[in-house]
Amino acid sequence: MATAGLRDSDRDTAGYFIGECSVTQSCEPCMKNNVSKTSTVFCKDCDEFLCNACKNPHTVYKAGKHDIVKCQDSKSLPAGVDMKGLEICQEHGMEIYFFCHDHSKLCCSKCVLTHRKCDRLDEIAKAFEQKRPNLQAVKQSLIKFQSEADAIIEDCKHAESGLNDSIAKISSETDAMRDLLKKLHEDAKQKLLSEAKQFQTLEVRGIGNKLDETYNVKEEINKEVSMCCSVLDRGTPTQKYIYAMKIKEKLNTIESNLNKQHSINSSSSMTVSFPREITTLLEMGNNFIKLNCDGNKTGIL
Repeated sequence: MATAGLRDSDRDTAGYFIGECSVTQSCEPCMKNNVSKTSTVFCKDCDEFLCNACKNPHTVYKAGKHDIVKCQDSKSLPAGVDMKGLEICQEHGMEIYFFCHDHSKLCCSKCVLTHRKCDRLDEIAKAFEQKRPNLQAVKQSLIKFQSEADAIIEDCKHAESGLNDSIAKISSETDAMRDLLKKLHEDAKQKLLSEAKQFQTLEVRGIGNKLDETYNVKEEINKEVSMCCSVLDRGTPTQKYIYAMKIKEKLNTIESNLNKQHSINSSSSMTVSFPREITTLLEMGNNFIKLNCDGNKTGIL
């Protein structure tokens, strides 16, 4: 049977019990019997207000330890707290006094009108007595969640700091790679120029020898041209015949020497080539460096 039809006096008493615990409190066991009796003591372990008559049965028949203090000792009693609006019904803007077990809903006096046919509708004080919430467990859960939140915050700060450090490290590593490539390029260049100069020296020496030999052959040719012209212009028939016979051997020698110099190849230029790996790297442009991160180990961003 629902208890929604509570008398106004009982409702006031309940509200008085909940909202003004720092003033006069009613004995909770007496309230269960619809008796209004002012409490004189408070059991801190059971969180319950008691009158003098109920104090002894409470300590004798109720299991557990009982830390009993006088209600006048206000420092020992639980103080009211600012609930920050939690005690107000969000639907009607009125203070909450009841709990509907059927719908697991906290109710104000207006909500009671909607839940008056529910089988289990109790005052907050009665609902609290029937099933006291384990706020210590709630507190431990909150402390655990607080610790987890702190850990997440610490992880975020660590991740953010790590990202900042990574930026500096990436810059340092790429600069180091640039310096290494620059040094490698400079060393390769100096080696290449050294080889080129050595080749040039050998080629110039060969060109000089070829030039000298050719000049000698040309000087000999010039002599024979002069002699041939003289014989043709002023020589006797006998001289012409003798010269014609003699020059055959000379011509063979001159031709042989010229052919020999023709056969000697002389380089007039040098070029440089790069391995395919270098050209492939250049073709990649600024994508030749990859950024690796936790969620993208191999992809290029």
